[in-house]
Amino acid sequence: MNAFLEIGTEHLPSRFVKPALAQMETLAKNLLAEYQIEYTNVSSFGTYRRLCVIIEGIAEKSADIQKEVKGPPAKLLKDADGKFTPQSAGFAQKNGIKPEKLIIQETDKGPFIFAKLNIKGTKTAKLLPEIFTKIITGIEFAKNMVWEESGLKWGRPIRSLIGLYGEKVVPFTVAGVKSNRFTYPLTAFGRKPIRVEKADKEYYVQLLKNQPQPILALPEDRREALIHSVITEAKARGYHADLDPDLIEETVYFTEHPVAVAGDFDLKFLTLPKKLITTVFKTQLKMFPMVDGHDEIQPYFIAVRDGVSTNQPEVRDGFKKVMSARLSDAVFFYENDKHESLDYFKNKLADRTFLEGMGTLLDKSNRTRELAMWLCDRLDEEGIKDSVTYAAGYVYADLASSVVYEFPELQGYMGGRYAELEGHAEEGHAMAQAYYPLSASSELPDNLMGAFVSLAGKVDTLAGNFIIGQIPTGSEDPYALRRAAYGVVRILLEKEINLSLQELLEKSFALYKVDNTDKAQDQLKEFLFQRLSQLFQQRGHAAGILEAVNDWYSMPLANIELLLGVLAKEKGSENFVAAAQSAKRVCNILKKADPSDGRVDEKLLTLDAEKELFAVITMTENRIAALSAGCQSEQDCKFTLSAFGKFAAPLAKFFADVMVNVEDAAVRTNRLALLWRVRELLTQGLVDISKL
Repeated sequence: MNAFLEIGTEHLPSRFVKPALAQMETLAKNLLAEYQIEYTNVSSFGTYRRLCVIIEGIAEKSADIQKEVKGPPAKLLKDADGKFTPQSAGFAQKNGIKPEKLIIQETDKGPFIFAKLNIKGTKTAKLLPEIFTKIITGIEFAKNMVWEESGLKWGRPIRSLIGLYGEKVVPFTVAGVKSNRFTYPLTAFGRKPIRVEKADKEYYVQLLKNQPQPILALPEDRREALIHSVITEAKARGYHADLDPDLIEETVYFTEHPVAVAGDFDLKFLTLPKKLITTVFKTQLKMFPMVDGHDEIQPYFIAVRDGVSTNQPEVRDGFKKVMSARLSDAVFFYENDKHESLDYFKNKLADRTFLEGMGTLLDKSNRTRELAMWLCDRLDEEGIKDSVTYAAGYVYADLASSVVYEFPELQGYMGGRYAELEGHAEEGHAMAQAYYPLSASSELPDNLMGAFVSLAGKVDTLAGNFIIGQIPTGSEDPYALRRAAYGVVRILLEKEINLSLQELLEKSFALYKVDNTDKAQDQLKEFLFQRLSQLFQQRGHAAGILEAVNDWYSMPLANIELLLGVLAKEKGSENFVAAAQSAKRVCNILKKADPSDGRVDEKLLTLDAEKELFAVITMTENRIAALSAGCQSEQDCKFTLSAFGKFAAPLAKFFADVMVNVEDAAVRTNRLALLWRVRELLTQGLVDISKL
């Protein structure tokens, strides 16, 4: 037997649909588990007007339950005359059994009265009204509406409900709407109800497909139909469709039967920058551009309507009028901007606040330029310094332009175009990529110039926000600081920039010329550590391994990754594991010891175990000292870490043969100094092997 729920709603925003369907599936599974009803499968599907969940192979009743209920202490079972006390009799009555059925059981608090209950399962048909109601009322939306007397808060008004158990209607009411077995066609094709006879997914999907105006209830069917339809229209004109994944996803959830409608537009609009055209198409019009084999935009569009119609020419003309109006607006804004210089836009930044108490956007622009110039000096990249200075100096200028005001997603890109118009093509390219990466996995700036500009801007934004205590908490991150931080560590690591986070942050905070930023720096350091740890995990390194690297903050990230790779190989070796365990023992011994400067008097080393341990300490210290620039290569890391494994045998012998807390104070102090030196090397130097 199957159970089926359909929630018929007014037009839900496309961004609401997929999360709502996922919640329906989760809620159904959780409720079935709560009510102890077995089933074969649960799946959700639907459109912006009908949200569905099907429960397949659902049991006819909930499971029988056997449980023990704890009652009063055992001494209250019977009175002195051997009769059941009021307490035990009342407990038995409450649980629906006779007092004679009560038992005594031992607990950690002594003997107590227990009632053993055998609870028969409830028929599924009786439970489904409550389950379906809880599924509906349990869905959460980004924004809600209230439209009727019960005050239910929901994404859009609910207009119909289907509840079926096999071929029978499940009776329930939500928001004043009673359940039945009727769904409805596409809005534009009347309100004659469609009768659903049974709870069967394949049947329901086919029933809607067979309507005079077909409805594709499955998202995967709509996606397939959409892509095929769009590609077909592009091919008919000898071109390719720009199948933007985000636009495909959005379109799937704002249609019930996507049908492509292609048309052309005036050639004059091709004078607009490519990304401006595609932004108008994708964000404002929800249309797909056509491109040739060189990815150049052609004067055609592909719009998508919901449902098939016989008046496609009129529909096409309607789309074309709307598109022409939007592109005309874009031309107006772009031409206005071209009459001004980047200097003009940059100066207007003086009237715009960056962060409360942190100056204007012009101040941010100047700090970004200074930090980018410092990066060139620090990394000996004088050859690109002039270009970096220009790009970083004007990277935020387009925020004052008309186009970016209308299309904020084009920030950076438009500045790059305006720089190109002023004869700075290379710098413009760097400016266009200044906000890269746009997501955790998207592309980085493709050259060092763009990387420096992006890095400087992101670090300045992070420093400013952390200085004023504007730090992301929970899921809240209105200024996308997590994305900025992830971008910083990705650029440093993947571009193999020979610079530590410590140097970068100290320079950025210094440019703010604010006193007492130590706390903000520490908070940002921890914030970046979390992003870096995530990045290393995504690149295949074990979770938590970065915590063992003491010097991560002062090392270039590419060097850290080399070290992590070697650590991963070394940490499983027998000697390394033994040394790590010994390191923990050393730390425990020294917790109660007085601090030591680690000075060891070799004359007091009389036992072989002491001498051997001191020899390994000296050898390891010399190895590390030889690497004055840190682990620059895998060989360097192996050279250092291989020494740590050599501590295993000497430490084992030391603990077996040497008594540390002897009466002779000088000998005791000398032996503790040995252990202080061991702890310094194994836990407080390059890595803390006790954390492995």
